[in-house]
Amino acid sequence: MSIIEDVKRWIVDKLGRVLAVQEPSALVRECSESAQEQIEIYEHMIQNCAVAVYAIDTKHRVIHWNRACEELTGIKAEEIMGTTDHWKPVYDHKRPCLSDLLITGETEKMPGEYTVYEPSVLLPHGLHAEGWYPNVGGSQRYVIFDAAPIYSHTGELAAVIETLQDITKRKQIEEELEKLNAELKEALDRIKTLTGLIPICAGCKKIRDDKGYWNQLEQYVEEHSDAVFSHGLCPECFQRYFPEAAKPKND
Repeated sequence: MSIIEDVKRWIVDKLGRVLAVQEPSALVRECSESAQEQIEIYEHMIQNCAVAVYAIDTKHRVIHWNRACEELTGIKAEEIMGTTDHWKPVYDHKRPCLSDLLITGETEKMPGEYTVYEPSVLLPHGLHAEGWYPNVGGSQRYVIFDAAPIYSHTGELAAVIETLQDITKRKQIEEELEKLNAELKEALDRIKTLTGLIPICAGCKKIRDDKGYWNQLEQYVEEHSDAVFSHGLCPECFQRYFPEAAKPKND
């Protein structure tokens, strides 16, 4: 017999007249007080959690909206409790959140609603999604969403709880590092270095490429590096090719 039935138990005489209402026993009162205390502890834990947490019932109505959720979204609990407006802090039009998809069972719609998504790796039947959103609490934020179903003792879906984590600063650093790495890779790809053995003719100084063709030294070096040649003559070659000009002039 349940506590409620124990409290409300009637003693009826043979004539069907109500004789008295039995007072709950000391054990029943103690159990009731302990259960109430546990409920209050759980409520305080969620309410004071550092992560934004809200919950909706099977009719998509908000039944919980903790303080962190108020801080992140700028919407007070009294403004949203009992409504189906839990989408408003993140989106500019009405659309399903992860918690809604769990209630309707339409998880196949996730590709059309999120760019980054997957089943939860920690919670059975849970969902995970994340992305950039232009106006969450008045700022552009990168938000991680995790939603999980809550079942009654009979195994029926009773509610869905969803968390919102703002990791904007961490994501900005990650994206900046990715950008720098891409720029570095691009710069390295532009750098050409000559290494290894280079087959060169001992007579004309032409170089054989990997296709077997002989190329002028300048052409080969320019094609395999960022060097650019400017031509001139050293003193020995100048005297060789222009002997008359190289002779000293008599006064």
